[in-house]
Amino acid sequence: MSINNLSTELLQKIYEYTNIQDALHLAQTSKKHYRTLLGRRMPILEQAMHNSYGPLPELVKLVLSKEPEKSRRPMGTEFRRTNMVERILEVEDKPKLTLELMKRMVEYGKVAEKWVELYPRLRWRFGSHHRRLLRSHEKLRVHRAVYNYWTYTNLFHDQAYTQFDPDFPSTPDDLRMRLVRTFSDNAVHDLSELVYHIKLAVELDLFPSNRTVQDYHGMPLRSLDKLAWGEEGPRYWRLFNSILKLSPACFIHLIEHTNTKSERAEFIAAQGEHFRHTPATLNECLFQHANSAHINCDRRTLQEDVARWTCAWGIVERSEDEDREIGKRRKEKSGLVHLDTPRAPEEI
Repeated sequence: MSINNLSTELLQKIYEYTNIQDALHLAQTSKKHYRTLLGRRMPILEQAMHNSYGPLPELVKLVLSKEPEKSRRPMGTEFRRTNMVERILEVEDKPKLTLELMKRMVEYGKVAEKWVELYPRLRWRFGSHHRRLLRSHEKLRVHRAVYNYWTYTNLFHDQAYTQFDPDFPSTPDDLRMRLVRTFSDNAVHDLSELVYHIKLAVELDLFPSNRTVQDYHGMPLRSLDKLAWGEEGPRYWRLFNSILKLSPACFIHLIEHTNTKSERAEFIAAQGEHFRHTPATLNECLFQHANSAHINCDRRTLQEDVARWTCAWGIVERSEDEDREIGKRRKEKSGLVHLDTPRAPEEI
């Protein structure tokens, strides 16, 4: 049967299972399909946005974090940032969407989709024989982690904030801690996993040290000047920690559009003179929150093989083959070790 012969009710059901691009394309195929969309435009578009770029509450918070302050009266930087955090904390679980808001959400959602495509390469950097595409609930976790990372970056890693070299968060009343405390335990696990893989990409791929180039890339000493960013000392780690202030969109740009050390040096120079002088604070925030909430998010070692770093709570679930491989390697090193029970697939 042709889709043109379906009833309006069935067409609306079809719309509910499409992504945002397919819904708009379907509406352009005939007047009947267009009128069907108009009949329940906002519910259909909201569901299509969720199918494409959900979860929507985190995405709405990200859009709000980049909105300019609408007040006409002069406002100090700290007061304006407090206002922004308060607005973000008030976002409901089912936020009301407008067409203008959706347009801005799509821009961020497209970047999150690029992270979904990139993530298997990062997650199975070591043990690549386990690499696979992400499942639908795992894609939602990647989206959520990217949105939360980006929201924090917009609020607390912008130039106006970092040029004053703020201290690491130390009190519960700190705005950074207030924001992180709103994340669920699962969201904290997912975000810490994303931060871990971003750090790994910076250390091994984008801004490697002399030692990394020799150990992981097998390059001769004469190649260090063209590839490496110095010895693993205070200067290198200062650069490394400052790089973590970049947004997910900036990391995608560095990964996809830069190949040489000079191109990446130009990109960093364009971030401003204060950029390299202040470290990122998100990882410290997560560490403090995890300690106070008794959440185990320890990912401080390189994932050189699946035995050295695994987490049952995180973005991607381990397969049975991975579990067996982990168990086998752990037995060889330290005897029988109990493996955590992985999270149910439907939980995000």
